[in-house]
Amino acid sequence: MTTKENYTTEEWNLLITAPPAAATYIMTADMSAIGAMKEMRALSKALNKPNPPANAQELVTSLTADIQAKTKNKERMEAQTTAKGEDAREPNRQTLRDTAVLLNEKCTPEEAAGFKQWLLDIAQSVAEADKEGSHFGIGGVRVTEKEEVALSEIKSILNM
Repeated sequence: MTTKENYTTEEWNLLITAPPAAATYIMTADMSAIGAMKEMRALSKALNKPNPPANAQELVTSLTADIQAKTKNKERMEAQTTAKGEDAREPNRQTLRDTAVLLNEKCTPEEAAGFKQWLLDIAQSVAEADKEGSHFGIGGVRVTEKEEVALSEIKSILNM
């Protein structure tokens, strides 16, 4: 199992930005103001009460402890969202690509797979956070077609 000590500061910071990048990738796939608030809460919950696969437990626990410390110190660790539309997604796509490469280089295959699954689980939680297309809570879907496509893209980016 790898720990923080196995990573350079730059590599660790990349891992820290991966969960917000996965969440933002989903959020920018099908944007809505109210949905974004619910989706950010889903990300926050996933980071505050992580439930990673057992083979990535130690790495995720160490990472989320650092994320929580940074949040308490009000340090920025969010994914990049300065551009609009597809351009807003590219920095997050690249973060996820770089994360997959780093995990494959530094972790056991089982640990890398567990961490990638954890990122995909976060993205899934964000996608399911808001019932979209509903009218006063009636109708709508948990995951839109655009979010389904984004989830498939994340899976592909992470080589899962």
